[in-house]
Amino acid sequence: MKKKTERRKLKDKLEKKIKEFVRKRDNRTCQHCGKTNLQGSNCHVSHVIPRSASLRLMFDPLNLKVLCFHCHINWWHKNPVEAGDWFKKKFPKRWQYLEEKKKIVKPVMTYELEEMIQKLEGELLSGMG
Repeated sequence: MKKKTERRKLKDKLEKKIKEFVRKRDNRTCQHCGKTNLQGSNCHVSHVIPRSASLRLMFDPLNLKVLCFHCHINWWHKNPVEAGDWFKKKFPKRWQYLEEKKKIVKPVMTYELEEMIQKLEGELLSGMG
């Protein structure tokens, strides 16, 4: 088995923290259908701009939202145009921010991953800032 690099360990830790942050921020509520108290495999943290389109946005909380399993799998991924239009209408400022950030193509440096983890840990400890 391949040993994880320090960078990979940081990315894994950051992914776990960012999902925890977004679930808390969105109050475990599906942002599409409004179902509340989502738990376990029914509480998906979903990217707006896909990972493949922007590594810089992969760990940005404004690029993530909570969806229930049904809305994530059977709506968001099966109706991308409708889903994108919904997001733009529901979160216009976030959409504008993501459109600007998407243009930045510089790689995410290891020190930036560390800074993101520290910031998220601080916000989670302080009750979301």
